[in-house]
Amino acid sequence: MAKWMPWHRRPATLSLTGRIPVYCLPHAGGPASAFLPWTRADDQDGLTFVPVELPGHGTRLAEDLLLDMDQVVDQLLAALATRPADRPFILLGHSMGGQIAYETVRCLAQADAAPLCLVVSGTRPPGSPLAQRIHDLPPDEFLTWLTRIGGTPAEVLANREIMEQLVPILRADLTLFARYTDSVEAAALDCPVLALGGTDDPMADPSWIAGWKTMTTAWFESRIFPGDHFFLHEHAVHIRAEIAAFANRCR
Repeated sequence: MAKWMPWHRRPATLSLTGRIPVYCLPHAGGPASAFLPWTRADDQDGLTFVPVELPGHGTRLAEDLLLDMDQVVDQLLAALATRPADRPFILLGHSMGGQIAYETVRCLAQADAAPLCLVVSGTRPPGSPLAQRIHDLPPDEFLTWLTRIGGTPAEVLANREIMEQLVPILRADLTLFARYTDSVEAAALDCPVLALGGTDDPMADPSWIAGWKTMTTAWFESRIFPGDHFFLHEHAVHIRAEIAAFANRCR
């Protein structure tokens, strides 16, 4: 679990007993540290946010990248199995992370171990067509797309050494995403779903976010915020409050 949740270690004096852990899966190419500011927030309303690190990302750069959704989910399930079985929890996934979270909940539900709720952000419902096939674009077109989608600072885009490290990770994640989208047979969950979207998200506009309603037979809500694909971090305070309120309604 320490590899998958590298910042989920607290001294006894900072025990978060009673708080519900929210396991946060980042976007394609993104490290767990994208959610690190969330762990330090003082407005968590009974939640504790736990960034999840995928193999080959962030603190796990020395490990092999995974190109198969089943591999990712199986390993994540093994990590989650070490948590207290009687403690409620939430899965949150942004963009590609939303698809990983959905598939993980499907498996957990089969074992009668579903989370309190699923929170998806900036991603289309499983089985929906991709906004664009990106993983195999030529280098120049790939860089153009990366610039257009936002979320990557200009100084990073201009740094050749960093980009040589980032692009293979991003391409690998987008390959996983495309393969999964081509093969998934989506089914509704028996788990509450909160779907979040950005008004100007080119990858998953508000109409796609509303489509998540068909992915659950339980309680569903959606919220749309101003912004592009990375609206999640622009409105972090309000989004954390929405998640906390939704969790309270699901209890």
